[in-house]
Amino acid sequence: MTFKNKLKSKEFIITCELAPPKGYDTDSIVKIAQSLKGLVHAINITDGQGGNMRMNSVIASYLLQRETGIEAICQMVCRDKNSIAIQAEVLGALGLKIHNYLILKGDSAKWGDNPMAKDVFEFSTDDVLEVFKRFTNGFDFANNHIEKQITNDICLACATHPGVEDLTSQAEKMKARIENYGIEFFQTQIVYDIEQLKRFKDSLIKQEIYTPIFIGITPLKSVKMANFMNEKIYGVTVPKDLINRLENSKDQRQEGLEIASELFEEIKNLEFRGIHLMPIGQEKHCEEILKKIKNS
Repeated sequence: MTFKNKLKSKEFIITCELAPPKGYDTDSIVKIAQSLKGLVHAINITDGQGGNMRMNSVIASYLLQRETGIEAICQMVCRDKNSIAIQAEVLGALGLKIHNYLILKGDSAKWGDNPMAKDVFEFSTDDVLEVFKRFTNGFDFANNHIEKQITNDICLACATHPGVEDLTSQAEKMKARIENYGIEFFQTQIVYDIEQLKRFKDSLIKQEIYTPIFIGITPLKSVKMANFMNEKIYGVTVPKDLINRLENSKDQRQEGLEIASELFEEIKNLEFRGIHLMPIGQEKHCEEILKKIKNS
């Protein structure tokens, strides 16, 4: 069963993201992915996450699928390419039989490891989604005919954020993307605050949004990490009581895994369709993390 078909089932979905290598040897990412067989339904491959230069996400997604048999969710960002290059990349990805795509604006290059690079941002997220829509109808973005239309096995996704101030406007945008571009699932920013998650859920109900949503989870390793999340990551809130738990624990990393396990149960209780694990420096521990939070 394909990932697209699994979305239509009642199965609780688990995805995880991995960054392509900063080099051309994919052995390490393939090894991690192999350890996740049976634990995840698909693996996101990031596209220059944090504005950093790494292997192209399309090529890394293709190699992951070829070497592991696990479906990739290929991230594509608007930062690096003009309209011709983005369309060319989509065609290349389709030619490599990649079916799942998460379309994102992307982090500015000034925050990454090549800060002299110039951001492009000619296309918005909606423009890239429009590319897929037009390719489905047999035309490019300039309404020129293309040789072969996209078939209906493509699965498109966008990001969403439970921590934004205006949840109503965000929900309206989500609904518009579902209606205009056939978005089939959403993955969220990291969540630690259950009350925040409940408000997010309410905003979806008001807009009658029933498209699968996977809540972002990142286990906390320490109080230092929790404070960094609060201070540096937009819209992410680690409640004071969770920080106190970390401070008072004998093993902060294990306490962070306990917190992640509790969040996992809360997400299921709120009837979200799944989780999206963002390991952030804990990639080699993904197998341990997923087994822990699923089996606690």
